Amino acid sequence: MLQRLLPFTQYEGSAVRRRGVVGTIRNCCFEHCSHEWLLSDEVDILPFLLLPLAGPEEFPEEEMERLPVDLQYLPPEKQREKEPDIRKMLLETIMLLTATKPGRCLVKEKGTYLILRELHRWEPEPHVRAACEKLIQVLIGDEPGPGMENLLEGPWPSLGPGGAQL
Repeated sequence: MLQRLLPFTQYEGSAVRRRGVVGTIRNCCFEHCSHEWLLSDEVDILPFLLLPLAGPEEFPEEEMERLPVDLQYLPPEKQREKEPDIRKMLLETIMLLTATKPGRCLVKEKGTYLILRELHRWEPEPHVRAACEKLIQVLIGDEPGPGMENLLEGPWPSLGPGGAQL
């Protein structure tokens, strides 16, 4: 069922439909146990999340080979998603997919950083640029230490009223 929604991340006829589909996909990504399946060849969600963020930039051949086939050799008239909130939701969705170590590895292997690097250079909206920077930090930063393989289940301290640690 989810696979049938994926093409609507680029549906030009309605921003409302794109927003709804991206929101639905993002909600599915809160279930970290499904990240490997979502990123597998069976669903192959990443190109559908990255394509709306990609622009017409040309990459050197060695970088181009790292990208999923759907993101290689895009036409010069390729435009990014027009709606800043949808771009931010796409970035948040990819961020959720990087919460687990297997997810981070798969997202890194597919050349996601290359698309985000160009998006960051282009992005005019500060709140979307900040979300892009956070995701880039996860992709290029050091791997979390032992016990932190799943960032959605980290050993975070409990906070009481006023943010005091319990």
